[in-house]
Amino acid sequence: MKINYNDLVLNKNIQYFHNPFGGIDDEELIEVMDPKYSFEELTNTLNQNKPIIIQFVGKKGRGKTTHLRALHQLISNSKIYFLDRNGYRNITNPGNLNIFIDSVHHIPLRKRLQLWRQANTSYVITTHWFRNLELYLCNRTYKTFHFKGVTLEKLEKILKKRISQYSSLEQNEVIIDKKVLQILLKQFGDNIRGVLNFLYDCFKVEFYGY
Repeated sequence: MKINYNDLVLNKNIQYFHNPFGGIDDEELIEVMDPKYSFEELTNTLNQNKPIIIQFVGKKGRGKTTHLRALHQLISNSKIYFLDRNGYRNITNPGNLNIFIDSVHHIPLRKRLQLWRQANTSYVITTHWFRNLELYLCNRTYKTFHFKGVTLEKLEKILKKRISQYSSLEQNEVIIDKKVLQILLKQFGDNIRGVLNFLYDCFKVEFYGY
């Protein structure tokens, strides 16, 4: 796909502090991202008296992990596990913590059922497939948030927030070519991570020369 970064962002002579499409520190995450679901609703759901399991469901690259990390920042009594970095055997709950688990499909079914049967624990999980049946079998209350689809307007807002966070521009000053956005949507669909990775590489080539 032949797209240059300057085809996308029409502003010229911008001062950039970092590549705006790279990874984001947890401390900056909430400021940079454009949430698909209300964090107020999510925190209220977790803070209710009865333990609950929240599942973020969707294909890779749709924003599940980003929302998981951001929500974890807002819940003080919580612990987070990234199963592509550490194994499921490390999951412990010293007290009534809210447990956040990324890529829960790495945990064998038997172990998952053991976790869900800890009736006093609330979980927030990311998963490619609905876990409704196993949650029902464990008699757990759960709520599902589906990560699928992205509009041109939503993608534009995501990119503008990132660019303004790491440049000299305010968000309302960033001018993006909607024709280029349409090309990106046609190529990547709702794979937001795919779009960001592509633009990260474009930015590196045009501004750093590699």
